[in-house]
Amino acid sequence: MFPRISLIIAALSLTAGLGGCSAFSKLPDYMAKEDGRPHGYSEIALPEGGYQVSYETYKKYELVEVEELAIRRAAELSVEQGAKGFDVEKTLCFKEYQFDNVPEQNASGRTVTLTSAAGPVSVPVDEPNFPGYTRTFEVRKCLLKIKLLKDLDAPGEGGGVS
Repeated sequence: MFPRISLIIAALSLTAGLGGCSAFSKLPDYMAKEDGRPHGYSEIALPEGGYQVSYETYKKYELVEVEELAIRRAAELSVEQGAKGFDVEKTLCFKEYQFDNVPEQNASGRTVTLTSAAGPVSVPVDEPNFPGYTRTFEVRKCLLKIKLLKDLDAPGEGGGVS
């Protein structure tokens, strides 16, 4: 993917620039990851500085598209933190399988009361049982280790283009 790339962004043009790119306009569902659903972006601040930014989805995107969405989140994070840009220090994109077990649904044991000449009669209702099953999701995931740039004039040490 990207061995080591410096991405330089302008804070004011980032939102307009990324919003208008055709690569992003064809990719709906850009969102923060919620609940246990394997879809969306997230980030973790790393102890040594920088962030791990990830994007994952169960939708049928190519890995390169998932990587573009992770880079988009890294750019937004850079702007949110007041940085001048960011370096992608490491990229890891892959597919994995996640499983969701759905339990068996048993009949409720419901009865219906019918009226007859002899009085009310309760009749059990034969309802189907639904067996348990496992749903399988093929999840595409991309992890980026990024370092935010404070200064564009100092190559190396967190600044400049390398």
